[in-house]
Amino acid sequence: MSEETPDLKPEKAPASEALPSPLRCWYGTAVAGAMSLAAYLLTSKVIAGFASKPPTGNELAVQIGITVRTLIMGLFTMATGVFGLIAVGLFILGLQSLFSGQKTSPPGDA
Repeated sequence: MSEETPDLKPEKAPASEALPSPLRCWYGTAVAGAMSLAAYLLTSKVIAGFASKPPTGNELAVQIGITVRTLIMGLFTMATGVFGLIAVGLFILGLQSLFSGQKTSPPGDA
């Protein structure tokens, strides 16, 4: 039995791909920025709520409560950062497509 091994090298994308339109990029920036702002406001409310109510109980319950609170605050903070970075990246992509001499893709293409 002879089996051929598949070629695992990824195909290279063509270098002449059209950039998205600046308006489309900036619409994505607005959406990601709004989500980042919402995540930031939610993060601050959650942290303030956790700070106002310290965990109580026996030692094991306190340690579990602290761990869960840390995980929740970390997830909300990470979501804020990720959406913020996406907004910045889309804004820069919009600037690149605005000043680039390349053809932009029509807004209907996804």
